[in-house]
Amino acid sequence: MDIDQIFSITNTLAFFSWIPLIISPFNNRIRNILLISTVTLLSLTYALLFFKTFDAGAMESFSTLDGLMSLFSSKEAVLIGWIHYLTFDLLAGIFIARNAEKHQLNLWITRSIFVFTLMTGPLGFLLFVVYKTVATKKYTFE
Repeated sequence: MDIDQIFSITNTLAFFSWIPLIISPFNNRIRNILLISTVTLLSLTYALLFFKTFDAGAMESFSTLDGLMSLFSSKEAVLIGWIHYLTFDLLAGIFIARNAEKHQLNLWITRSIFVFTLMTGPLGFLLFVVYKTVATKKYTFE
């Protein structure tokens, strides 16, 4: 399988995994299935690509922005980074869903926050933190 096919498959898998989460965010079974299936498959794909292309000498490149940019000069490296985003954005969505259910937060506001989390993970997470803090009058995480 070539790198473009892997990109297409992982992108499609991640996108379609958001649909049941958005439709039924307070369904624990759906969240667990997503963790067991999509998050695990994306993580496995990430690990296989990472170890296939890993260069121990590149570790030094993480210490500067220019070095980091050089790491992302290949399609494989960009795909590894993209799968990282897809995986952690979905994990953030699952975390948001669990917390929103636990604190009985508004379903529709939670769903709208998912759009930001899907497209811009950290921004979606930040919106949830602000919303949850205002709604519960507490800044806590479980």
